[in-house]
Amino acid sequence: MARPEKVDLEVRQESGAAGAPAQVFRLRNKWLQVAGVFDAELYLEGTLGDHDFAPLGPPLVGPGFVSVPETVEFVRVRTAAYHSGEPAVTLAGFDERAQ
Repeated sequence: MARPEKVDLEVRQESGAAGAPAQVFRLRNKWLQVAGVFDAELYLEGTLGDHDFAPLGPPLVGPGFVSVPETVEFVRVRTAAYHSGEPAVTLAGFDERAQ
């Protein structure tokens, strides 16, 4: 039976910086929760390898939930514009290989 799992993604508080990538290939039905009070423009990025990251959807500019339908091996959060606050991003999904 699939087991729910969540991963807190690193969000850098500086413009043009990307957080550390997290491996999420085993997760299906992924959702992203953005939380916190902040003035920033964040992008969820993904890749099928360990480089060549590309944006997955529009910028994240406030709290809420976002579906991540793409199959990717790694995800990370890139801060494109940071002005203030403390954004937090958590990705959750179901681990298909869990027993």
